Amino acid sequence: MSAEIVVSNLVGQGEIAIDRLYMGFPNKIYVINKDFSQYKGEINKRSILVKGTEGKFRSHVYKTQDGRWFDRSGMPISKPDSLERDDE
Repeated sequence: MSAEIVVSNLVGQGEIAIDRLYMGFPNKIYVINKDFSQYKGEINKRSILVKGTEGKFRSHVYKTQDGRWFDRSGMPISKPDSLERDDE
């Protein structure tokens, strides 16, 4: 029996398919493309500075090897302006 990956790549009233980043156990990070195939390239965690009500704080985003960016909830975003450094 093969394992099924359950995804929620459909958003909005028209249920438009999007690329989406997921996190599994243990520490598995993967992207399901909008065509529902699984991305095979490298995914890196990057540090950013975020402006909050108490000042700036450090957070993170994810970048794929092919240049796509995702926020901490796995949704696609534009490249952040506040990149800090690579997390090793």
